Amino acid sequence: MCLRYVNPATGGWAMPTIGTVLRYYPAGFVTRPYRSTDSTVLVGTEGVAEIRVTGAEPLRVGPNDVAVVPGWSEWTVSARDDTVLFSYSDRPVHEKLGLLRELRA
Repeated sequence: MCLRYVNPATGGWAMPTIGTVLRYYPAGFVTRPYRSTDSTVLVGTEGVAEIRVTGAEPLRVGPNDVAVVPGWSEWTVSARDDTVLFSYSDRPVHEKLGLLRELRA
């Protein structure tokens, strides 16, 4: 489940160049591989998850841990516990310039 932070006056992103999202993953949940042109920073707030970015070692993320997914890198999340991750990315810039591309497996 994702909760997108928005500007209440416009319904768009809360900031013009940075997209912010709160993501919830129930214990045992594993995402399908995903990639997009925007780069994403993930910050653990609750629980423990493993983030796998293709070509890199798996990252264990817990409260206050930070992980970065470079643009167009395929990644997955495996939640060990009920996990909440705060993320921010440059997605609004990619959207406004017509450069955003996504690929879901």
